[in-house]
Amino acid sequence: MTAEELIIRYAAGERNFAGITLSTYDIEKGDFRGISLQGINLRGADLSEAPLHGVDLTDADLTGVILESASLEGAILRKAKLYSANLFCCCLVEADLTDAIMSRMNATCANFRGARLPSYGFERAILIEADFRNVSIPRYLICRGNNLIWDTTMPDGTIEKFPSLLNTGVNDASKEEERGLCLIPSAYILSLISGYFLPSIFS
Repeated sequence: MTAEELIIRYAAGERNFAGITLSTYDIEKGDFRGISLQGINLRGADLSEAPLHGVDLTDADLTGVILESASLEGAILRKAKLYSANLFCCCLVEADLTDAIMSRMNATCANFRGARLPSYGFERAILIEADFRNVSIPRYLICRGNNLIWDTTMPDGTIEKFPSLLNTGVNDASKEEERGLCLIPSAYILSLISGYFLPSIFS
């Protein structure tokens, strides 16, 4: 499907685009910037490198979506389902992710600077080299829930350097400095990542 066709079909009332793939060529031709795609179903879609600046994806189903190197700067993703999404090198600067579901996402090298994140955080997410400077949630909501932390930049600009799984309770703010840091061998990381997500996103 081309980007132009997706936009036309959405405007005509269609909402289910599960599993679509947009080629880099088609993405570069399409202009998604600032358009409304509220409630769209893009489960498992490949939107790598898509220019989605300011797009409104409120309540969108983005389960398992591939957004590698995509730009969602200033995008609206309120209540969006990003469960098991691939956000590798994705730009989410100042995006609004209020009440979004982000557990089990791969946010390796993702940029969340200044983003509004879910007030309850997320769990079992891969956050290697992710940037959370100036986000709306405190450090302890990032360092919890078996999230994989490694060279991860925290809201205050400090960096968690060593690979670790962090498992602090969501209401355990008073124990932020005792948040159950568990250093794990680097050799274990790759095998851990490969099994971090559920095998099926369509069930």
